Amino acid sequence: MENRGATPDLLLAALRELTGHSDGDLARLRELLELPAADGEPENARQRTRRLTSWRRLLQDVPLDERSFDDRFGQGGRQDVITRLTAWCLGHLGQGEERRARQAEPFGFVALFLLTLLGLAESEARRSLPQPPPGTGPGRRALTHDCDAVCDVLVAEDAVADTVVAVYHPRPRSARRRADADLTPAEREWRAVRRGLRFHRHGSTSLILRGTTAGAVHGSRPEFALKLILYPFTRIPTLTRATREYAETYGTADTGSRHLVRVWASFDSWILMDFIEGRTLAELLHEEWDPGGGDAATGQALSLRLDRLREKGVLLFEALEDLQRVARDAPARGDRLTGVHADLSPSNVIVSGTDGAFRLIDLGRNYLYTHTITGTPGAESSYIAPEVRSGDADIARADLYSLGRLLILFGTGRADTDGVVPDIFYMRAVPLARFIEDLIDADPARRLLLFATGHEPVFFFEELKSRFLDELEMAQAAENGESDLRTETGWRALPGLLRPLAGDPGREWRLWRTHRRQNARPGAYRDRFANWLLVCSLASALIWAVTNATVITWLLRDFDLDWGNKLVELIQHLDGGTDGFPIVDAWRHADYRLPDWRANLPARMIGLSYAIAAPKYYQTLFAGLTPLVIGRRTGSLGRLALATEVIMRTMAVVPCLLVLAVTLVEPRWWPVNSAIGQCLTCLANFLTLAYIRAVITRSRRLGLSTLPSEDGKITGLPALAQWVPTSFFYATAVLSIGTLLYLGILHDVYVYALAVTSTNIFLFYVIKCGIGGPAVRVAMVRTCLAAERVARCR
Repeated sequence: MENRGATPDLLLAALRELTGHSDGDLARLRELLELPAADGEPENARQRTRRLTSWRRLLQDVPLDERSFDDRFGQGGRQDVITRLTAWCLGHLGQGEERRARQAEPFGFVALFLLTLLGLAESEARRSLPQPPPGTGPGRRALTHDCDAVCDVLVAEDAVADTVVAVYHPRPRSARRRADADLTPAEREWRAVRRGLRFHRHGSTSLILRGTTAGAVHGSRPEFALKLILYPFTRIPTLTRATREYAETYGTADTGSRHLVRVWASFDSWILMDFIEGRTLAELLHEEWDPGGGDAATGQALSLRLDRLREKGVLLFEALEDLQRVARDAPARGDRLTGVHADLSPSNVIVSGTDGAFRLIDLGRNYLYTHTITGTPGAESSYIAPEVRSGDADIARADLYSLGRLLILFGTGRADTDGVVPDIFYMRAVPLARFIEDLIDADPARRLLLFATGHEPVFFFEELKSRFLDELEMAQAAENGESDLRTETGWRALPGLLRPLAGDPGREWRLWRTHRRQNARPGAYRDRFANWLLVCSLASALIWAVTNATVITWLLRDFDLDWGNKLVELIQHLDGGTDGFPIVDAWRHADYRLPDWRANLPARMIGLSYAIAAPKYYQTLFAGLTPLVIGRRTGSLGRLALATEVIMRTMAVVPCLLVLAVTLVEPRWWPVNSAIGQCLTCLANFLTLAYIRAVITRSRRLGLSTLPSEDGKITGLPALAQWVPTSFFYATAVLSIGTLLYLGILHDVYVYALAVTSTNIFLFYVIKCGIGGPAVRVAMVRTCLAAERVARCR
């Protein structure tokens, strides 16, 4: 048969003209595909080899992306070709049996050509999405077409299976027939691939088929998965070399591994392995999580499921432990397994349908992420470590990064792509935020700064799992055992106003008890600030209770109300039956009269508003946090941290002490004490903001990536930056007017007292602390965790 020298341009022109199944159309197609005429002499072995080589060249020459395809071929573009070929291939299946038999070979090639175009289109569509596609679960396996109606139907045809087996056959260097002993492992295993192939799903650069072996093993026919690299990608030498060496590098036939898939053989364009019944982790998570479980305006997750995080986190740790165990024993077997997955993403984890174990697939670099392959990397590139994406040789800690990103996904159900831990962890699960931060730093040398196990990387996953469970226990203890954590922002946070202390004293107590229990275990992490933070929180709560009780009691005394307080009566009786309160009443100045509600009511209003707002301010913003994690010998930053620590702890008790002084000693002090309280608040805001910005600057100078890249992207930081000038203006106004009132120059006492009371309750308690406080605390938590990492970077 004369070689007509078919080219992709001629082939595409002919395929576009295939509107039916006439003998003329088929004759022209057979000629282009170098097939003998339907009624001619059959081809010999040399002609068949030349034809298959030509078919591979035609498939390999297809442009990888739609723009390149359209620029080269024009006339409607790739989608038009897909539409025409789909109609033609499905129309072929409606032909009579005899006609279908005559068209089997051209149909097989056209169908494989169509499957290749569909695979390229699907790969490009998935990579163009900022988030993993929500509609590619079990009910819909592709974004660009209907797999059930096209891919499943075509692959099930014997003619297509024959073409796949022929085109993807591991070609021997010599055309001579060889004995079985001379066959390569790839050639021997390829014999298992026979008719009966079925389409399974699309991969990022491949089609994945499934089938059963031709021969029985132990009375059953093992089922295999066949990963076919889309032929246009085989012109990339790096990819073909990695595919060819996959079985040698990642073969796990004799390891007894529960979490790795046994690889049978691999060649330049395919990998043959065990088929695992189950779904990918991406599909499973899509089913479990509501796609709307976040804030559409900010893209932030609003819920955190600790139960799902524990369940799937443990399964993932077990799989990584198994991978490291197999790698540790690899030298004894003569294997080259490194113990690093390097492409750990939800699509590369199969949840076994038999025992629920995580099975790791597609080990090794994905060359979409290294820009070896043209096009955008896709949403799942966010799970891949930066050193893998940049093509670095040392990727020993790459799986730590992927592990951290997957833990975020397990907890929130969302695939954040900004490279930092989502805000909800800092709001509701700070220990987990600290743990995950230590995994996802862009610099592999700065991973495990805080949770280093003290061993070489191939040994640490088992110990790291123990640390993860400890931090998870701490997070659950902080939330009193609650597993489904939600955060309400803005006006939805108003119900939290019913908790004046934000629940922090109880939280700090539970954290302290959990720390104490964990510290009893060998090698446990010891928080050197746990006792100090607990004391400060309890002291703030105690003085809040004492101050509010005192102000309310003295208010009742101003109105000369007998409330039947037996405890007070007992104290009076023990003091000799005197009226009033023993000891404290002796502190009153001579002109301080009780009862006298007209003179004392402004002091009571101001005092009660400060007694409510000041502890809320401390417990919402500062409780449980300390700038001192920056450590010693840090120069000006250390001195700033100490000053910030002093003002933060001052805000725990001093505002209430100012109220007690007005209540117990001299009501006329309330304008001056109000000014002192506002000046302290202004100073606290100023020093806190200065500390946050100093830590952020130091972190970025050191190259830490666990903070957002821009200040405006750090939740709460812009709000705190606005608090400083507004608190300065308010403190100045209170100081000026309060001084004039105290000196008797101004006389509108009730108007001013009502204004200050309203400001304390509505502006500070409700708006700033109640609504804006949780967001500002996120910035402070991020900063304190970053400061701890800065200290370790020294």
